[in-house]
Amino acid sequence: MDIGELVQYLNRMSSSISEMGDKTSVGLKDINIRLSSLNNTLTLTNVLLIILIIFFAINTFLKWKNSKD
Repeated sequence: MDIGELVQYLNRMSSSISEMGDKTSVGLKDINIRLSSLNNTLTLTNVLLIILIIFFAINTFLKWKNSKD
């Protein structure tokens, strides 16, 4: 193996490492977008669950009050 082949081999290896970094960066951006979407969905779910709990508490209180009378 002469110096020219070694330089070409090292350049290809450097290019492959650079491509892996780029692909990893793109993958992490995609994961970040998906996690953000999931976070928004969970926030909405929590709000709806709190509203459901409030309605359940009001309904239980009104049933208790009506049965007391």
